[in-house]
Amino acid sequence: MTKSWQLGNQAEQFGQEISRLCHELELLKQENEDLKLALSTTAEHGDLVQAQLHDMAIALKAEVGERQRAEFALKALVEAISREKEDLTVIIQTIMEHGDVLDMQWYQKLCEVDLLANSDSLTRIANRRRFDEHLEQQWKQMARDRSPLSIVMCDIDYFKQYNDVYGHVSGDDCLKQVAQALTSVLNRPSDLVARYGGEEFVAVLPQTALAGAIAVAEMMQSALARCQISNQRSAVGPYVTLSIGVASTIPSHLQLPTSLVDEADRLLYLAKQRGRNQIAYC
Repeated sequence: MTKSWQLGNQAEQFGQEISRLCHELELLKQENEDLKLALSTTAEHGDLVQAQLHDMAIALKAEVGERQRAEFALKALVEAISREKEDLTVIIQTIMEHGDVLDMQWYQKLCEVDLLANSDSLTRIANRRRFDEHLEQQWKQMARDRSPLSIVMCDIDYFKQYNDVYGHVSGDDCLKQVAQALTSVLNRPSDLVARYGGEEFVAVLPQTALAGAIAVAEMMQSALARCQISNQRSAVGPYVTLSIGVASTIPSHLQLPTSLVDEADRLLYLAKQRGRNQIAYC
């Protein structure tokens, strides 16, 4: 009985040992599976990490290249700025050395532009624009001074017929000679003769009353007569003549300067109606 009990006890211990070994085997199998899974995951992620490292290497290489290009561009820019600075220094030095000459050249250019803007391209005397400006200035000045201002409006008699006979080239030459004759009469800086339009001329005479303006108009006719410009188609004589209207007033701030021009133009028309080659005034 004792021996049987011992065998039974040994069998039980042996069973327990087998169970323990079986359990340890299961644990080893589980660890083996976990290790396989870990190795598999590491292998899979290893490819991803390697790809990421490859991409990072390419990006880093590109950034290095971009920085090198930026450095080269910056260096070129600095060199260009240095050259421009040297050029600017030379220019400034030249301007300083020749500043007076440049100022005179610019002043001459300005005078030329101003002359072209205010001169009639054919006759080279003042144009309508210059006349309007000068009349406005003198009107205001005479209004302040309470001094007389006169307008002499001239028109070449039978100028259309002149062009028909002698041609437009001769007509242009006639206009030039008339402009020179009228200008030769005036000596004061404030007096101005301008081409008003076509064959019409006008003179602005500041500080000149009606009697003085009439005297100027008579001198204009005499100066043109001395030129002896032939006009076979004129009904008043063998040479080119002028019809003239003279108007004078003491300007006022309540009136416009165009009122005096309109009056001179009206008197010019009256001189033509009376037979031309004469002076009309009132």
